[in-house]
Amino acid sequence: MSFEIAAIGANGVNTRPDIALLQANATNALAKISGDVKSSEASQVASTNPPVGLVSSLAATQTAITSTQNAVNVLKTADSAYTNGVALAQQGVALATDRLAASGDSAAAIDSQLLVVQAGIDSIGANTTFGGVPVLGNSVTAAVGSNGASITVTPASIGPVNSGTPVQPGSIAEFQAAAAAITNSQSVNAGNLNSVQNSLQVLESTVVNQQAAIGQALDVGVVKEMMNLTSASIGADPAAALQAQAMQMSDAVFKLL
Repeated sequence: MSFEIAAIGANGVNTRPDIALLQANATNALAKISGDVKSSEASQVASTNPPVGLVSSLAATQTAITSTQNAVNVLKTADSAYTNGVALAQQGVALATDRLAASGDSAAAIDSQLLVVQAGIDSIGANTTFGGVPVLGNSVTAAVGSNGASITVTPASIGPVNSGTPVQPGSIAEFQAAAAAITNSQSVNAGNLNSVQNSLQVLESTVVNQQAAIGQALDVGVVKEMMNLTSASIGADPAAALQAQAMQMSDAVFKLL
C-alpha cells in the first residue's frame, strides 16, 4: 500500500520567508522605539532631529532667560543695598537729632558716629557689586524675549550725605534728604525688578511650551514605529498559524508511513 503526500506542506514552506520578514520588521520597529538598536539597518527614533526652527527658538529663549535672571539678581542686590542705605540714613537722623542737645565730649562722640554712618552710606554706594561688577549707577540689560527684545535699567547711585571738604557730620536735614532719595531709588528699582521678573516668568513658560512642541515632534516617529510594530505583529500571527497547521497535517501523514 502506498501513500502520496499532498502538496499541502508547501503552504508551510511558503510562509517561512513571510514570517522571517515580519519578525525582522517587528524587531526593527521595537529597536527604534526602545532606542536599543539591534539591527544594523535600524536607526533610533530618539535620534530623529526635531524641526530646526523649534530648536533655534528654544536656544534663543534659554539665552534670554539667562540674561533676564542675571538682571533680576542685579536688581535684587540693588534693593538690598537701598534697604541698608535707608537704615543708615535713618540712624543718621536719630544721631543728628541727639547732637542738637549734646555738648563737649558727648557732641564729639556723636560727630564721630555720624561720620561713620556717612562713610557706611558712601561705602554701600561705591562697593555694592554682583559678580564682581558694580551695581549702583551701572546699567543692566535683560533680553526679555527670544526675538531679541530687551530692556535696560540702571539702579540709581547713592550720593554722599555731606560732600564738603573736609567731610563734616551731616545735619538732620541732610540725612533726611539722603533717606528720601534712597527710598525713591528703591521704589523705582522695585518697579523695574517686578517688570523683569514678569518677563522671566513669561520666558520660562515659553521654554516649557517649546520643549513640549519638540517632544511632540519627536513623538511622531515613535507613533510611526508603534504602528509598524503592530502591523508586523498582526501579519506574523496568521502566517505562523498557517505554517503550524500545514506542518501539523504533514506530520500526521508521516506518522502513517
